[in-house]
Amino acid sequence: MTRSNRSSYWQLLPYLRPHWRAIAQALLCTLVFTACWPILAWLAGEALGFLVQGNVPALARLSGILAGIFLVQKLAQYGQDSQMAKAALAIALDLRKRVYAHLQTLSLSYFETSQTGDLSYRLTEDIDRVGEVVNKIFHDFTPCVLQLVAVFCYMIYLNWQLTLASLVVVPLMGVLISWFGERMLVFSRRSQTLISDLSSQLTETFSGIRLIRAFAAEEYEIERFSHEAEKNRRAKYAAAWLKAVQYPVVGFLYALSVLLLLLLGGWQISQNNLTGEEFGSYVFAVAMLIDPIAHLTDNYNEFKQGEASSDRIFELLALRPAVVEKPGAIASPRHGQSGIPQR
Repeated sequence: MTRSNRSSYWQLLPYLRPHWRAIAQALLCTLVFTACWPILAWLAGEALGFLVQGNVPALARLSGILAGIFLVQKLAQYGQDSQMAKAALAIALDLRKRVYAHLQTLSLSYFETSQTGDLSYRLTEDIDRVGEVVNKIFHDFTPCVLQLVAVFCYMIYLNWQLTLASLVVVPLMGVLISWFGERMLVFSRRSQTLISDLSSQLTETFSGIRLIRAFAAEEYEIERFSHEAEKNRRAKYAAAWLKAVQYPVVGFLYALSVLLLLLLGGWQISQNNLTGEEFGSYVFAVAMLIDPIAHLTDNYNEFKQGEASSDRIFELLALRPAVVEKPGAIASPRHGQSGIPQR
């Protein structure tokens, strides 16, 4: 089957529409959650100034304001996470019911050639993974992107020259993350195919255990299972190795950008373009970028792994029965009905 260049995630849109209210509420909470970050960075810079001055009363008042902002932010985070989890689970349920109902329409010839373990895996693990991706897009990925945008805008407001100079490594990081993500998709597709094959082999073995015993084929089955399990291990190790390489490379680039920031910040202060308090606020803002960048790197990998599951689900939904009912055909009585009129 020819694979389209367009991501299969777009086919999830019809499943999102019935749950738009919960998604909209989650996004509203996300906006409140995101708006708190620049405010916290600014107040942290002010607190640093009071700390250097030894102004304890002002620092105490500011600490109370900071605690209030943190409380609002965490309440918004709760609303975002709870509403999105509710929507994601409902979407996964709708998709699972749709796939199961679609399987009931397929011809018997399809089930004679398909692997039972593979179908079970698609209905359980693959759909669960797609549901997790939907959840992460709204409760993790979107807040991280908005946080990056909001904090970057605040950093440009503080000192645009310093911010532009700090972004030298960002294009390189974006290219690297994209390359790692594409490779992760390849490894994930292979791993999921192999685990489906392994599951199918187990189903086949356990259903035919009497025949295996009758022909004394236990050693052959053990060897066959070991071979499939080893192929699955290699595929999973390839994905784990890629992650092990990715994080140090991206982390090293981020460390270089922090060192560049310190050098340029010192130069800007020496040129009277930035005060000590503003630079302190700027450093707090930069610190607020570490977590979302790490999350986005993680999310991109998970999205690529989930895309392999999404491909497998919609590949199943694209199948058409070999035999279809004739238009206007008379429906047969439902199970439990005899079709005989009652007196």
